[in-house]
Amino acid sequence: MKHKYYLMDSDKVIKELSSDANNGLSSKSCKELLDKYGDNLLPQKKSDTIIEIFFSGLKDSIVILLIITTIVSLLIGEVIDAIVIFFIVILDLILGTIEEYHANKNADSLKNIIKYNVKVYRDGEEQVIDSSLLVPGDIVLMESGDKVSADMRIISCANLQVDESVLTGESVNVSKVSDTLASDVLLSERCNMLYAGTTIVTGRCQGIVVATGVKTIIGNVFDTVSKMKEEKSPLTIRMNKLSKQISMLIIIIAVIIAIILKYKGLSGTEIFMSVVALSVSAMPEGLPLALTMALTITSNKMMQKKVIVKKLNYVESLGSCTVIATDKTGTLTVNEQTAKIICLPIGKKYNVSGTGYNPTGEIEKVSIEDRKLINKIVLHGKLNNEAINLKKNEYMGDSIDIAFQILSLKNKTYSDEYEVIKRIP
Repeated sequence: MKHKYYLMDSDKVIKELSSDANNGLSSKSCKELLDKYGDNLLPQKKSDTIIEIFFSGLKDSIVILLIITTIVSLLIGEVIDAIVIFFIVILDLILGTIEEYHANKNADSLKNIIKYNVKVYRDGEEQVIDSSLLVPGDIVLMESGDKVSADMRIISCANLQVDESVLTGESVNVSKVSDTLASDVLLSERCNMLYAGTTIVTGRCQGIVVATGVKTIIGNVFDTVSKMKEEKSPLTIRMNKLSKQISMLIIIIAVIIAIILKYKGLSGTEIFMSVVALSVSAMPEGLPLALTMALTITSNKMMQKKVIVKKLNYVESLGSCTVIATDKTGTLTVNEQTAKIICLPIGKKYNVSGTGYNPTGEIEKVSIEDRKLINKIVLHGKLNNEAINLKKNEYMGDSIDIAFQILSLKNKTYSDEYEVIKRIP
């Protein structure tokens, strides 16, 4: 970000970016700015094609040894051995390629983290556009449940709370204001700014885009990560070491066998054939396939837990961790609130079963006279609520609001008969 917009008055920011709080940018200005700054997309590293992934597998030291073994087997007439070893190598490469290709596809989908439809003022009217078309100076309107698609300076807001855990790791929602900050502060304390990749939990706001694409905070993070040098995994290092040890051991044994056979008076051709046959039989042709199968099974299990493994060898890297230092609720825990007890004004308490955002559960047996009161409490909790149900067991919004939504499902309380006239954040 070129300027410290959080230290500038919002009117000054609007003037700096040649925009208008009421009318936004003109279509002509937007086109010029889009040509200048480019699409509002995260930096993307070119993904390997399936062919490139396949041939990269040929660089594995064990695979190279087995290919050499296959060629030698053909030269000495061991056709069946050559076919078997070649089949194992090809099967290993195909399995590894398929797994890595699917993992890369899933990882690529994460690049759309800031791509959504957004409401903006352009040419004096409210429009809905693709977030990739946002440019610095755009006036954006946001409300609870919206994803922030660019870095913005808040112009005005009401009861605004934002989930910034994607950037800071903090699970607690951050309250936002439009006031100008008096001094330079850390990212997590810039309460008049919105950052790409974060989520509006409650409230409404109007903001002006100050940075897009790679110029955003999360864009800088993606850019830095994409340029990092890829380190070899512990498994790759050990496999390379093992292949060297196997090669040296075979050479030493081959030399010893050759000397013994020469001492026994065998011809040079017989000695050569015997040494080569011994070397071929010593190769662990089943090792790469066994490793790939084991890592594939583990990778699939991790995928079910929503963990994407881009390369199979990385599975073993995670398994090699001996110490993980972490904190933060929401990192080790699911950060989901649950209504557990309903306390009535008359002093009675009723327990609620179930945990998290799963609506399975119920309020313990309630007396007839208390049922109406509980129904009213649950209904008010559902109506005074901004949480959004995205899909089954997935919600967006304040964790307390979501807890009331789940409680209403457990109590079979519905609000379809009520019409929302106006919302006050």
